[in-house]
Amino acid sequence: MTIQLLKKSALHLFLEKGYEGASLADIAEAVGIKKQSIYAHFKSKDDLFLTIVNDVVNEEIGFLNEFFNTQDCELEDYLKNFICKFKERYIEHEDGNIKFILRMSFMPPYHLKTEALEKFDLYYYEIEGLVTKVFLNSEKFKAKTEKGTFAFMTMLDGLWVALLYGSEERFNKKFSAAWNIYLNGLLS
Repeated sequence: MTIQLLKKSALHLFLEKGYEGASLADIAEAVGIKKQSIYAHFKSKDDLFLTIVNDVVNEEIGFLNEFFNTQDCELEDYLKNFICKFKERYIEHEDGNIKFILRMSFMPPYHLKTEALEKFDLYYYEIEGLVTKVFLNSEKFKAKTEKGTFAFMTMLDGLWVALLYGSEERFNKKFSAAWNIYLNGLLS
């Protein structure tokens, strides 16, 4: 129980204060334990952070696979539904996983950059692989798999930036414009 509570509290403090701003003392206080008690579970703040990175990426890859394996619709709807669900999870989900992935993949702690980005890349490439699979399973768009996937991932990158640095309104405007152009490109 304490380990899960530590990880949950640390994740929220990393989101609120960044890696550098969240101290082990802050995390311990949020859980109601002494700072030194954290060392019974984690070797260091780095260890705690990387454990959270690993857990969050694994949970979200699980979500991706569940989402893409339970959708029963045309490619256009698959992809649009995914973006809408992603935004919803970013804005509304209390666990903070998506916010953590985006913030820490754009601005990881410098000294943990390599390890963190390796994990975040797994998440990114999982999305790319699932989108490729959706294209390959679509008779209508199969011939456009490579370019369609690449263009989708590029659009998704831009939408992530809109969520991270902008607002829901900014995201919605960009999504509406980008989606229509993307879809018209697929259909041409």
